[in-house]
Amino acid sequence: MELTQRHLVNRRLRLADAELVTKYVFPFWDGEWRIAFFLVDRLGRPPVIMEPPIRETGDRDLASPLKISDLRGVGSAEPGRFVELYHYDPWWVFRGMGGVPDALRRAILPSNIAKTFQLDGHEWKVYDVEAEADAERIHAIVAKDELFRRRDFTTADLDLSATWPRK
Repeated sequence: MELTQRHLVNRRLRLADAELVTKYVFPFWDGEWRIAFFLVDRLGRPPVIMEPPIRETGDRDLASPLKISDLRGVGSAEPGRFVELYHYDPWWVFRGMGGVPDALRRAILPSNIAKTFQLDGHEWKVYDVEAEADAERIHAIVAKDELFRRRDFTTADLDLSATWPRK
């Protein structure tokens, strides 16, 4: 089963030695659609950076083999790294997320693909992002056209840097 961004909300995350309650879990991926890391917005705590993999358990929790000590504070992320990464935040949570330094927030916002794009004579709006079951790669970017027809775009369909160029 694939994990979708819209379903990575309000989930329990089981680590090898702890359990976290999350508000949001955002994968950040590169131009080759490989997930570089997850930004985990924890309930009542500052966000952290977590490396893949994660998976969904039978009871719909998230699980990772990592330990709590493997998670890094969000402030440890280098803002320049986000120039090469993408994420999908349809709620634009990062605009007001606490615990994120301003320089990092300014670097993260342009990496959001929650906007329309043109392809094959249609205007598409990103509706969701699907990660593979092990959450190490993005499988598809799900979009809908002006008539609300769904299309799952894969690496064969989209060049991320051409579709969402950085200004």
